[in-house]
Amino acid sequence: MRTGPGLYSRIVAVLKVALPLVALGLLSGLFLNQSNDGAGGELVFSSGDLASLGSGLRISDATFSGTTRSEDNFRFTAAEVVPDAAPPSRAGISALSGVIDFTGGPSVEVTARSGDLDIAGQLLELSGEVTIETSDGYHMQSERMSVDLRGGTLDAGEPVLAEGPLGRIEARTLRVTPATGDGEARRFSFGSGVRVVYDPPSSVD
Repeated sequence: MRTGPGLYSRIVAVLKVALPLVALGLLSGLFLNQSNDGAGGELVFSSGDLASLGSGLRISDATFSGTTRSEDNFRFTAAEVVPDAAPPSRAGISALSGVIDFTGGPSVEVTARSGDLDIAGQLLELSGEVTIETSDGYHMQSERMSVDLRGGTLDAGEPVLAEGPLGRIEARTLRVTPATGDGEARRFSFGSGVRVVYDPPSSVD
């Protein structure tokens, strides 16, 4: 079989096209295939985001969504998502915002300057001016927060400030956990150095 510079050049040209397509296919399988085993944490990137992958596997104006084990629905958008490899195990996120609709309420809006997504563990680590706005009128602030996209728990800390219709709460930690049984409410648990300022509603004669 005859080989030469011409054959080598053709192989290189084919690989330049084929390797990015293989990487894109791996990413598609990772992000778009949802399991039906009821395990929750079904993290999904839109097909449009996959199509917009460019140099360095960056995704601009990304959207990802899914459902937790407790059937909470979440949907996030980010200015940029940067996977660490192809296929990726983690991804860096900038300018994130989104909504988590908890089963039985309330819903919360979440924003953060930056974050890190553990794809295999389905864990979203947020940092930098993290804010939570609840549908029942509470505003919470923290410098960091982790969201378990599979289990449906939120953990914030260092420190946490919450303000709402009934007053103000300062604490070092906040943990939001799903209800443990039928008829029970989701728990918002503050811990470590909790300080509460109660502002009762004004009575109306």
